[in-house]
Order: sequence, then C-alpha cells, then structure tokens
Amino acid sequence: MKNRTMLKELSRLRTSDLLVSKMDCTKSIARLKSIQQALIGLLGLLIGSLAKVLLTAPETMGLINYVSIGLVLYCVIGYWIVNGLGANSAARKELICDLLTLRMNRTGKKKA
Repeated sequence: MKNRTMLKELSRLRTSDLLVSKMDCTKSIARLKSIQQALIGLLGLLIGSLAKVLLTAPETMGLINYVSIGLVLYCVIGYWIVNGLGANSAARKELICDLLTLRMNRTGKKKA
C-alpha cells in the first residue's frame, strides 16, 4: 500500500478506531517477531544438520538432506516475507501514533 493512500485511509478513522488499529498493529508486530524467531531456530537446526553431514561425509547425503536444503531455502524466503510484513506493520503503527499526536495537539486549540 502506498504511503499516501495509507495516510488518507487512516485520517478518515475516528480516534477510537485509530487506537484499535494501533493495538492490532502491536499484536501483529509481536506475532511476526515470534514467527521470525521460529524461522531462525528452524534455520539453525537445518543448517546445523546439513553442515554436520557435509563436513563429515558428504558422499553419504541422503534424500532427507536434499529435502533439508529445500526447507532452508523455504525458511529464508519466509523470513524475508515476514520481515517485510513486520516493517509494514511498524510503519503503520508509527503513522497511527503520529496521527494521534496531531489530533491531541489540535484538541486544545481554538479555530480562528
């Protein structure tokens, strides 16, 4: 989503809706960070088992090792996607916080 489109979309929301959206972004960021940590752990296990086979006896690579190579690539791509989604959620949350700050600053001022 383009930044200007996101700004227009969020500016139309009421303050209470912005607060709910901010809470949703916070939950999304936390969920995506836990998925990232799980992917890193899985990558560590897979790469560790592959390294053990490749360093000790590379000629004994079996089907499971080739499947592990595919899973490593799958996890790396998944990590990139989850990282991008997390960045999008963080940017949305920051924009919501800025909009809430602007609204709070305008509340006490009288219109001329």
